[in-house]
Amino acid sequence: MESRRYTSELRDAQAAATRDRILDAVVEVLAEGVDTLSIPSVAERAGVSIGTVYRHFGDKAGLLKALVPHAGKRSGIDVEAIPETLEEVDDVVRKVYHHFENTDDVLRAAFASRIGREARVRGSGERLELMKTTIHNIDPNIPGDQADHLAKLMLILTTSDVYLQWKDRLGMDPEEAANEVMWAIRTVIRGVSQ
Repeated sequence: MESRRYTSELRDAQAAATRDRILDAVVEVLAEGVDTLSIPSVAERAGVSIGTVYRHFGDKAGLLKALVPHAGKRSGIDVEAIPETLEEVDDVVRKVYHHFENTDDVLRAAFASRIGREARVRGSGERLELMKTTIHNIDPNIPGDQADHLAKLMLILTTSDVYLQWKDRLGMDPEEAANEVMWAIRTVIRGVSQ
């Protein structure tokens, strides 16, 4: 006999709200500059049991893996579709740079912490694969090694560290910085496509 799976929109919404509350607590804890992230401190800050944190994320690695997408969602940069054209890449770069400009101080402090930087680095592998897929979508004829180089360049150009260089060193706003990044991306793609 096959068992039926019970689903409830209310229960799903409550679980999503709990996950968000836990991840918001991670951001707050990291913003305080802690050297190590502890599940008990996150649970206490979120107002949930330690078991609830483990049930939703498994372990600290699961928490950190969920942190970067949560931060994007929290700040309105929840990019779900992989760009297929340069125009779509342009749109994403502008959204990302505006996101960096509008990131609240708590989130900025969380990602400036050692653990926050580690979380960003852990997410870089997935982002690099998305960039490679984007390059293939834009021009499937770009050779694999060239696409890899271009994907790495795009990854670096769309980091908050690079945005801050455009802003702090050259006084650019998000639109001006995005224009420069897109000029570079278009120029390199034209160069490898010829």
